[in-house]
Amino acid sequence: PYYLLEDGVVPRTKLVEAMKRAREIGEKYGFIVPNGCHLGDGNLHPYIMFKDLDEETKRRVMKAGDEILKVCVELGGSVSGEHGIGISKKELLPVIYSKDDIEVMKRVKGALDPDGLFNPGKIFPD
Repeated sequence: PYYLLEDGVVPRTKLVEAMKRAREIGEKYGFIVPNGCHLGDGNLHPYIMFKDLDEETKRRVMKAGDEILKVCVELGGSVSGEHGIGISKKELLPVIYSKDDIEVMKRVKGALDPDGLFNPGKIFPD
């Protein structure tokens, strides 16, 4: 009755491989992972399906989701196709950006939002 919807992107030529690997990651953790995607632009939306809301299941679901997004990066894509980084993916930014890149982004955000009012606690890793 529950699912975690992920949002990654890969080059269109890598969609089939990404969907296959998402399914394999789901099997590794004991989940079914159907995919919805936008074939025209490479957006991948794996749905990690699960039955329980206990802490162990949630931990496994999140771990599976992170692995799927890392596969997207490995295949030449990114951890976010269209839904942004937010809270759930902020710890994955170092997978695609260097420490220096993230520091520059923080400085730009600081210049535009010196009081830290815009989405505090989102986007950047802790």
